[in-house]
Amino acid sequence: MAAASDSFDVVVVGAGPAGGFAAGRIAKAGWRVALLEEHREIGEPVQCGGLVTPRVFDYVSCKETILGKVRGAEIFSPKGRAIRIDGQETKAVVVDRAMFDRAIVTDAIRAGAETFLGTQAQEATRVGGQVEVLAIRDGEPFRLRTRLLLGCDGVRSNVAKWFGILKPKKILPGFEIEMTGVESDPDFVQLFVGNRFAPGFFGWIIPSGDTARVGLCVGSGNAHAFLRTMLEEPHVMPFVRGAQPIVYIAGGIPLGFPRRSHADNVMVVGDAACQAKATSGGGIFTGLHCADLAARTAVQALEAGDVSAKFLHRYHKAWTKSIGKELRKDLAIHESFARLSDDQLEELFDLLGQPEILNLIERKGDIDFPSKVGWAILRKEPRLLKYTGKALRAMIAKTVGI
Repeated sequence: MAAASDSFDVVVVGAGPAGGFAAGRIAKAGWRVALLEEHREIGEPVQCGGLVTPRVFDYVSCKETILGKVRGAEIFSPKGRAIRIDGQETKAVVVDRAMFDRAIVTDAIRAGAETFLGTQAQEATRVGGQVEVLAIRDGEPFRLRTRLLLGCDGVRSNVAKWFGILKPKKILPGFEIEMTGVESDPDFVQLFVGNRFAPGFFGWIIPSGDTARVGLCVGSGNAHAFLRTMLEEPHVMPFVRGAQPIVYIAGGIPLGFPRRSHADNVMVVGDAACQAKATSGGGIFTGLHCADLAARTAVQALEAGDVSAKFLHRYHKAWTKSIGKELRKDLAIHESFARLSDDQLEELFDLLGQPEILNLIERKGDIDFPSKVGWAILRKEPRLLKYTGKALRAMIAKTVGI
């Protein structure tokens, strides 16, 4: 166990997938890493539906956490009309989020990272070219010194606030219930749109082995109350009529595209840097991708003895030039979708329900890169342009040429 006066090369705040993965990568390169987690158990409380694409396993080797495989989706309009999209093969998998997070952190520990569970970072300040972190564990305060601080501390990141790095443009509140007795096809997720119960986003049923995760996010308001309304919708009730709750899960999706995700001695990663997909709310793949880039930059900075904002900018540049391009498009797509009325959503279902459009979605759909199929659909059905906002139209004109 580290002493209160210990110094580390890197301190990572937050032991979710991004924090655990970054800590492991940096420790494996031979640097001393502290991984701080405010909860006493890794992966608890669960704050995500756990639906990911198989490409996350390009980064982490924990396939034993997979509970089920999904090959498509049934999407329901506000009036209950259904569109079924069948990818004919595995398009996503559902993982046990707690086990998934623990597996990543276990690998980090094996690589040499030191964990501080039940430890809350209270504040951090620069002292003599380093960062001093004040933390509390079991009611006892202690301080850690580090050359580099990684904020992987989620939607309402304290690290981002302490160093004035960014503030999300908006946080969408969400609520989910893990339930037993849900009657749904385990090969498909169900998605529900409608402003009466999910204004500004959508609801879902995600099969997860013997149970299912039923939830939603909304543009604003009480997500729990909206979920209760959704469960009473005529086209939702058949799925959950005999279901019983096991676990309640609250969370949020940070929206925005930061001008920077770093400062002297500091980088922020994952939800802390708004690196979640605005179209689906998913952030595991994007967080792991960006954590990989942050870890590479951290190792380079430590080797060069330069942890200045100028040097760490290469992390921000790397992720905004790679996955950031998709995240910016996703945000524009979301903003266009969020302003649609229920009547407009029904019109949208008329267009998307055409056999040739469904076939296109089934062939090219990718929940990690939704804009790719989006551009293809617009080329096929230009009438969809009427539903796009100003920002998305500008991207379409530049990218697609319509």
